Amino acid sequence: MVRVWNRSAAARNGFSARDVDAGGNLQILLVSAVVAVLATRLYLTLMGYPRVGSGSLHIAHLLWGGLLMLVAQVVLVALLGKHAKRWAAAIGGLGFGLFVDELGKFVTADNDYFFQPAVALIYVVFIVLFLVFRAIERRSLSSYELLVNAADMLREVILGGATRAEIVRARRLLDRSGCDGPLAAALRDAIDSATRAPERTSFIAVAAARAWRTYDTLLAWSGFQRAIWLVFVVQACVGLATGATFAWAAAHDSAPSVEQNTLATSIVSLALVFVGVARLPNSRLAAYRWFERSVLISVFFTQVILFWQDQFTALGGLAWDLVLLAVLRYGIRQEEARLVTEK
Repeated sequence: MVRVWNRSAAARNGFSARDVDAGGNLQILLVSAVVAVLATRLYLTLMGYPRVGSGSLHIAHLLWGGLLMLVAQVVLVALLGKHAKRWAAAIGGLGFGLFVDELGKFVTADNDYFFQPAVALIYVVFIVLFLVFRAIERRSLSSYELLVNAADMLREVILGGATRAEIVRARRLLDRSGCDGPLAAALRDAIDSATRAPERTSFIAVAAARAWRTYDTLLAWSGFQRAIWLVFVVQACVGLATGATFAWAAAHDSAPSVEQNTLATSIVSLALVFVGVARLPNSRLAAYRWFERSVLISVFFTQVILFWQDQFTALGGLAWDLVLLAVLRYGIRQEEARLVTEK
């Protein structure tokens, strides 16, 4: 069905539209918050919970969190472009993590940072945010929002930050919007002109082109699929073994059942990996998304629970999960671009 954009359509949407990259940016925010909480707790433990200040003064890291959230707001208000949004998401997430880590002080009469239920409250906050962010990401974009996002991609071309994949995405967004008329035609011409523009020589453009060629080389390797599923199966199995070890120790020590939750989330993560492995021969994109879900379960559930049991184990696992998550996000974007170019 062909649609023609008009002012009344924009008015009905309140002159606002969701960013097609909202899910990725919100994910960066949440991952940064988790990292901030885990890293702060580890640092304080290793340093013996130092005080910043003297006498009756103590500068709580909640204040540093507020400063970082302010910096994120300034970046969003003062700068243009998707790169600025990503930086704001990362900085704001770190600030929110430092803020929420002090939750125990504000739910107890004696400002007890070590209030044990605060751990559960922080955990619940992350779970709720995760579910809310996923709901925002899963809601389908309207025709109006697709058109706006296609137009927004042109700004990235002007700023010099758009890669080949992003330009292809712009064309795909415009096609999916189903809009026609002078505005849509002008956007299509601008996008087509951008694809014929000379290659940029900036560091970002060179790195993006090199990454694209590297990915092409990997796809041509006969053992690529085997290597992919092997990495994620081994990663999930290691997580399952770690969870089983803690659960076994808890059973013998009559410890609380939180360790068994680690085992349960590890099993869920492994099951998602097996779904991805099954989808890999037919669709790399679908497989990558299932692998991403597995890693997200590990980041937001398994590693958070593990942290309260063994900080070093959790931080090592978190660092590896974040590397996998970054690689998967890149792979998903490349596969989405290839779906368009192959048509």
